[in-house]
Amino acid sequence: MAGKYFVYLYRTNSGTPKYVGYGTHVDRALSHPGKSHNPKLRAWLERNQFDLSVAGPYESAREAKCVEAALISSLSPEFNVAPGEGPRFRPIGVPAKLEERLSQPELSLRQLGRRTGGALLVYLSPGDFLKDGRRKFDPADPDDSVILHDIEGYWALHQLRKRWAAKPKQSPKVLLGIYGRNIKHRFVAGAAEIDAEHWLDDDLRSPRSGRWKVPILDRSNIDACELRGVRVKDVRFTNITSGLFIWVNGSGRVRHPE
Repeated sequence: MAGKYFVYLYRTNSGTPKYVGYGTHVDRALSHPGKSHNPKLRAWLERNQFDLSVAGPYESAREAKCVEAALISSLSPEFNVAPGEGPRFRPIGVPAKLEERLSQPELSLRQLGRRTGGALLVYLSPGDFLKDGRRKFDPADPDDSVILHDIEGYWALHQLRKRWAAKPKQSPKVLLGIYGRNIKHRFVAGAAEIDAEHWLDDDLRSPRSGRWKVPILDRSNIDACELRGVRVKDVRFTNITSGLFIWVNGSGRVRHPE
């Protein structure tokens, strides 16, 4: 029957979420005290010190179950055992397994340089597609292959790549893709080791401009130095092509732009 699907929420009197459920009638929510198959929930309800609220009615079971699953993932109620059936809240910009990285202390340019032995930071602008038709990094869908293609280029490296090729030890060791419109909330979307022996390879050149890809050592790893998802502090780029990347050496000194 349409319009007969509800989601309900049990909370403490002070507002702490305890249980989210789904049913085809409001009576489902009212039936838990004394009858719940969840022993921990039943024991808590028997104290008769709870607040009960309901959302709905929803037009379909699918819609109600999606709301239920989203609430469970967001609120993490103590007495919910199953995650529900539907989309869940997830971290922005990283896989769920790396969620804790987003809450780690921010790293400065100096710290990034020292941690990597030298880094090349590139700015990943928001949007759907690059000029050559490749997809851009999407923080809501952090696909590994898309991130890799986005961070590797093309970039206006010009004379720097020749300098690094002539002295590979001075080359940045790790490529970091930095995402975030707001300078106060930027993070590493992906991190890949740089193959400093191949800066001058012809296949790195863009067919449409004087820009270049960054040679990647291991294309299967975009979490070099375990930096993917880590937030960065005061990393500023400019709108000019040479300002869309930053080179910081292993001692933490910014070498480009100087």
